[in-house]
Amino acid sequence: MNEFYTLALRMINGLITVFFFPLIYRSYRKTGKRFYLLWGVGYFLYGIGIVIIAFLQLLYNEVSLGVEVVFFVFSLIGFSLVLTGVGDLFDKAKLVFFSSLSVPLIIVILYFTTQPRLLGSLVALTPYFFITFALAVIKKYYNPPIEMFVIGWTILSLANIGLLLGSIEPFFVEVIAIFAKIIIINGVLYQRFSFLADDLTRYLISGSPIEYYEAKNGKIALINASKASKIEEITWIKRRAKENHLKEIRTILVSMYDLISLSDLRQNGVGEDDLYYVRMIQGLVKTQPVFDEQTMTINDDLTDLNQFIMDVIQFSNERRINCQIIIYTLSSLIHTHGWKRVYSFLLPKITQIKTSLTDLYILYYPNTHSNTSDIVKFERISDEVNDIKKG
Repeated sequence: MNEFYTLALRMINGLITVFFFPLIYRSYRKTGKRFYLLWGVGYFLYGIGIVIIAFLQLLYNEVSLGVEVVFFVFSLIGFSLVLTGVGDLFDKAKLVFFSSLSVPLIIVILYFTTQPRLLGSLVALTPYFFITFALAVIKKYYNPPIEMFVIGWTILSLANIGLLLGSIEPFFVEVIAIFAKIIIINGVLYQRFSFLADDLTRYLISGSPIEYYEAKNGKIALINASKASKIEEITWIKRRAKENHLKEIRTILVSMYDLISLSDLRQNGVGEDDLYYVRMIQGLVKTQPVFDEQTMTINDDLTDLNQFIMDVIQFSNERRINCQIIIYTLSSLIHTHGWKRVYSFLLPKITQIKTSLTDLYILYYPNTHSNTSDIVKFERISDEVNDIKKG
């Protein structure tokens, strides 16, 4: 094929790769996860390397050692960052980054010693194999939405092998590479791509479910704890958290005024990874993204509690993850804010909860309320009313 058209396609190939950066950077701006920044910059440098070698070939009409070195520097740093991003998903970013530096080091040694061009080219292909293999393993064991990346990188690897062996002409290699990167772009544009880092982190925290759980709409359940000791209450919370953990359901405990503290939970065998702990306390508390930390804090304000529950519902619906919120306790809310305000807060939640994947469990003590007719109103709007030893 005409060399000019091959180089033109190579330029397009490089520009498409560079275009990955703003697409992936949007996910970084949205989530703040370093994984997306590493991938965005990695693809950008990889694309810049392709653009530079295509431009220099068009300008000088030859491929010199210097041109190849420039291409290798940019592309291999880009590959290193992409690999480092994969390692960052497993909290192994530094290890993967320094390991990936072995590839350019080996190439430099080969060029300045025996200089076997074929062997150097083979080593230069290793990042394609590493990235493809790593993505395939992640897909197999954790099943995140990266099918397009696995397919795209597999095609890129096969195309470069064909180029190395001389079985595919450079013109068609560029065509195949452009096709593969369009597939990868579809993976970047897929909505759940921005959840990739969070979903994989969630898997590593909670593990894969080992019990089948059929997703269903949420419910509001009141749990009568008037005859339970604090140890029995914590045991009930512990049991729910353990059962949910096996089904990959997120458990969130909202504790007013530290009535159940983290130390209470730990002393009774509730692990840090079993549930998310939310302190509802007085004072000016800075709002933080839901599930940003295992321990969170919100203001003792029904507006803030409402916003937190809505954030959990939105998170649950977007990611199709079941959640269970445990409020400890309804009686404390009523004694602090009055039954009318709490009732007005809870009433709109009926429809919101029932159309979501989030359950709302609320512990309460009927015997602590002087007017039993008030507490009966809450029981009537609940889907279930159980004793703590049965719920």
